[in-house]
Amino acid sequence: MVSLSEKLRRLKELENRSFERGVFTFSDFLSPTSLYEATTVLKTGEYTLFGGVDFAERKMIRFGSKDELGYEEPFPISILQMVLQGGKFASTISHRDVLGAVLNLGIERQKLGDIFVNGNFAYVIVDKTVAELIKKELKTIGRNNVVVNEVDSLPSQFAPSKRELQFSVASNRVDAVLCKAYSLSREEGVSLFEKGFVAINGKPCTSPSKSLKEDDVVTARGYGKLVFEGEGGLSKKGKLYVKISLFT
Repeated sequence: MVSLSEKLRRLKELENRSFERGVFTFSDFLSPTSLYEATTVLKTGEYTLFGGVDFAERKMIRFGSKDELGYEEPFPISILQMVLQGGKFASTISHRDVLGAVLNLGIERQKLGDIFVNGNFAYVIVDKTVAELIKKELKTIGRNNVVVNEVDSLPSQFAPSKRELQFSVASNRVDAVLCKAYSLSREEGVSLFEKGFVAINGKPCTSPSKSLKEDDVVTARGYGKLVFEGEGGLSKKGKLYVKISLFT
């Protein structure tokens, strides 16, 4: 497994190559945590992020801009549809089934973006350099035969829905917001941090007392994801009104 420091070193090399040669360069797919770490060391405004769809969690970094280079180059990303054969007799598959089947072809994890599964079909976002190999060689997922096709877009049913909530909390501490949003006891909330199950903007958070700021994205393993939209004044009892968007 490539260390985080090695990933950052490679990203800096891609950034420098883009600047020195006047071309676009692209990273592999990066996890939310790696993306967060990368954005702390890269030059602001000289790169863009994309993962095949707007709501992707795993994304590539593209170095260079149209304004600076004078041309445009799309991200080298393909979306593959995987349909199990057998109709109603096909068994359902999981994210792990799909990931395992693709990795068994000898493809590295960083060449794969997000995976979306629904019953007996799936969509996988991949680096365009491995798309043909997957289409040609992937014949089964689990015990099921499968047909793989490249498609132009991901069905809208996979786009996450979210609803806005407003409530009062003692402060904008991340544990207070999480407990209120997911109806957790204080002990349950603290346990999430102790287990390393909470992240803010992709970076693991072990401090329940960390204050949230507008547009922070908070994920809690086993519960979901929310966006802290901001504060809205104090209640008559002195509590802080906050607004969040809760992904469902």
